[in-house]
Amino acid sequence: MKTLIFCLLIGLTHISYGQAPYLKDRYNFPIGASMNPRLLAENNAYRNVAITEFTSVTAENHMKMMLVHPEADRFDFSKGDEIVAFAKNHQKRIHGHTLVWHNQVPKWMNEFSGDTQAWEAMLKNHIQTVAKHYKGQVAGWDVVNESFLDDGSLRPTVWSKNIPDYIAKSFQWAHEADPNAILFYNDYGQDGKPKKMQAILNLVKDLQARNIPIHGLGLQMHININSKNEELVDVINQSAKTGLTIHFSELDIAVNPKNDSTFVYHETAKKAQQEKFELVFKAYQELPKHQQYGITFWNVSDRDSWLRGYFKRPKEYPLLFDDTYTRKPIYSKLLN
Repeated sequence: MKTLIFCLLIGLTHISYGQAPYLKDRYNFPIGASMNPRLLAENNAYRNVAITEFTSVTAENHMKMMLVHPEADRFDFSKGDEIVAFAKNHQKRIHGHTLVWHNQVPKWMNEFSGDTQAWEAMLKNHIQTVAKHYKGQVAGWDVVNESFLDDGSLRPTVWSKNIPDYIAKSFQWAHEADPNAILFYNDYGQDGKPKKMQAILNLVKDLQARNIPIHGLGLQMHININSKNEELVDVINQSAKTGLTIHFSELDIAVNPKNDSTFVYHETAKKAQQEKFELVFKAYQELPKHQQYGITFWNVSDRDSWLRGYFKRPKEYPLLFDDTYTRKPIYSKLLN
């Protein structure tokens, strides 16, 4: 009997140690992160986590208009190419972000003047030059990013103002440039915003009815510990019913959404964040396999998060790795 018990304990220990050491091994869909080429080059801890923990890479900023097309007659692919080289050297998928957006638009584009035909030619040239440059390297593109307001109306931008039907045309131009790329519409904040969600669903139906190539929906998932579970699940389910590929494309879960300067990352907040991460992963696992493009975190560790940088929220801890690039306890929960 003692021998049997000892053998069983050894077996259980073996099973415990045999668990997948990385999320990328635990889940059968890609686990990715957006990345910064400067940090990959200068920060060894950042680079090591990027290499060991992720199977998919998104350029956080360096494929956006302002950086890749700074002047009308000049493209600059240098930093985007660094991201691609890193991904290729370490056998990681590359996701392109983003071809058309209303933010981070270069000054010359905002000041562009001309008739509808001139505007279309300008945007088409941008989309196709970028898509062709990365053709065969990028698996998918966020073709158009954040085109709708919360009330479901089309966001007023230089694109909507000057190019009728710019969303459909952007997808068509991208497909012409790279017919093998998976083309996504990407947006945020659909949970609790039924009119915005419906506008996106209507867009998908319209593009499909006109045989405009759209293959996926990017749900950014910039959420927080107060986001309502039922609203998140509803958005995921409605998106999945389109039959398109689904990408949780920019995941982070804020614990201090009101930017309280006295905030402490206490156990209650950690527990709430853990439960939200578990909800997100569970919901994604339940999608049909053929619709799973992957989950991408918006950067690598808390210290690199845009919530700290862009939004200047120093007491924010939205990711799975802390300021020292150490896995948080939440990580081990997701392994299970």
